[in-house]
Amino acid sequence: MSDPPDGNKDGPKLTPERNATVRVSRHQTLKLLSSAGPFGFRSLADASIIAGDPGVSAETAGRTDIGRVRENNQDQFLIASLERSLLVEDSSFPAEAGTRLSDTPQGRLFIVADGIGGHGGGEVASAVAIDAMAHYAFAMMPWVLRRGIQDVEALVAGLEQALRDAQARLRRVAKRKNLPEKLGTTLTMAYVRWPDAVVLHVGDSRAYLHRGDDMVRLTKDHTLAERLVESHAMSREEAERSHFSHVLVNAVGGGSDALEVEVHKIVLQPNDTLLLCSDGLSGYVDEAAIAAKISSNSSVRDIVNDLIALANNAGGGNNITAVVARF
Repeated sequence: MSDPPDGNKDGPKLTPERNATVRVSRHQTLKLLSSAGPFGFRSLADASIIAGDPGVSAETAGRTDIGRVRENNQDQFLIASLERSLLVEDSSFPAEAGTRLSDTPQGRLFIVADGIGGHGGGEVASAVAIDAMAHYAFAMMPWVLRRGIQDVEALVAGLEQALRDAQARLRRVAKRKNLPEKLGTTLTMAYVRWPDAVVLHVGDSRAYLHRGDDMVRLTKDHTLAERLVESHAMSREEAERSHFSHVLVNAVGGGSDALEVEVHKIVLQPNDTLLLCSDGLSGYVDEAAIAAKISSNSSVRDIVNDLIALANNAGGGNNITAVVARF
């Protein structure tokens, strides 16, 4: 188990040469001449393309649990496919009104957010932040990420701006609902357009990449304890026992206009597994136990359930959320 090197904006050193090529036809047509029947659904996706694209065919699962101590759950998560679609409203073609044509998914989105703000506030903050990022993803992301460096940089810049917009939206929601001004949330997000992945992170939820026999933590905890470790004022062991490990110094909202967005760009391989989780899991289950569960031959649904059970068995002192994607 190891953290990515300090200052590494390109993710862990797990980026071997690409060994999978996805072929997409440049001349795919909208087959309006083939009737889908009244209010039917016709997919334009090529089955062979889907089968050859681990980003589309990935096995995914997510779950959030209140834990054994808290009175409410302030965690939220989202797993989503982004795809183009066309809804026929009227036509002289056999495709009747109500027929929807859809294309192969353009990307996958995974988000975990852990709200701050107490009962009635934290869950609102995490929901608002995820909603804002999902809206941005739906509107922009599938059409931006290509293989060019400039396109990826434009995507990252757009994501960072979307997070800042989410922060401004949290301010407005807090005011409108008479919620605390310090309403805030962590947010850890992975956008995958195979084989590329962009991880965006604020707070102390975490993203891990499991490959082969190794699991790497992609993100840093934006906590006071972590800052003290980085400045050599506290050891890693002391930080894990310190109450400063629960003090966030960076969040979406949280009473500050300052926002530091941690970004990692990685290249995925078939059989890689991504885990996004709140500190209700990482704070109660050590990385060796997490890696052992991910390494098992269990389904990702069982892995998610087992991880949450481990956290609850260890005390369940916080809300617990886990999202797993096996490619």
